[in-house]
Amino acid sequence: MNTFFSLHTVADGVWAAIVVPGSGALGNAAIIDLGDSTVVVDTFSLPQAAVLLKEAAVKLTGKPVQYVVNTHYHGDHHYGNQAFADSQIISTAVTREFLTREGTPPVEAWQDGLQQVITTLEKGRQSAQDSRLQTAFDNEIADKKALLRAVPDIRRVTATVTFSDKMTLHGSARTATVLTFGGGHTESDAMVYVEDAGVLIAGDLVLSRTHPAMLSGSLENWPGIVKRIRRELEFSKLIPGHGDVTDRSSLGEMIRYLTAIPEYARQAAASGETEAYWLAGGVPEPFAEWEMSHVFGWDFRWLYQQYKQGEGVK
Repeated sequence: MNTFFSLHTVADGVWAAIVVPGSGALGNAAIIDLGDSTVVVDTFSLPQAAVLLKEAAVKLTGKPVQYVVNTHYHGDHHYGNQAFADSQIISTAVTREFLTREGTPPVEAWQDGLQQVITTLEKGRQSAQDSRLQTAFDNEIADKKALLRAVPDIRRVTATVTFSDKMTLHGSARTATVLTFGGGHTESDAMVYVEDAGVLIAGDLVLSRTHPAMLSGSLENWPGIVKRIRRELEFSKLIPGHGDVTDRSSLGEMIRYLTAIPEYARQAAASGETEAYWLAGGVPEPFAEWEMSHVFGWDFRWLYQQYKQGEGVK
């Protein structure tokens, strides 16, 4: 283990790199040994963490990293791409188009934006009463400060290979299927399915008892994608984008969250009470013990305003 992540053997030839909260790495990663080649899935938020991920992958498999898969366009899953200059970077075509269209912001503008985010988070931390919420804010603030320091050294590296539905990476010992069921968490979300090992690497489509951010994808499609995963893919272990290694039980938990929280916000918006009134009640059961509880506040405020404006959610 290092200061950024810990390695966990999930199956023979499949490892999860689970981030240390507050280290700045932020999003989990994975390593797959195909026999004669190595795959890394996602590359953290910090280039220095990605360097250690690359070193770990080579040490574990004895081979260089031939492929890097980015599950979606959020920076905590691809800012480390630059550490894999000799690898083929793979994403959906939509993810690459989004990153190309958006471009990299100027360093000073990026730093100013992050500093504003940190200031907002610190205000949230000061008003937080629940110890779990306080810890969540502390970790998020530490993550953002680490990213702020790293910004001058980050170089955006987008995919050199894209796909629209699925593609298969063939190795001498096994294959890995890179696939998408469309956009839920973001406009386009990819997964990596290692069928013979019974492992799914789900990105942020499925988290492990961790509040998912709902603001950048399609909440209308997301539960259906998770249901399709449950229906079509056979696996026993799941590596989530955030949280610990889990199993198929997290599919049901995600579906419940993605349906219950919007309904909770809809009822709140119709109640006549303010969003502050509802947030003061804390996170509703059965999600009160989930990690990254500050994200619930982001989700609730966004949903509440959508319903207040009569727009619903998409």
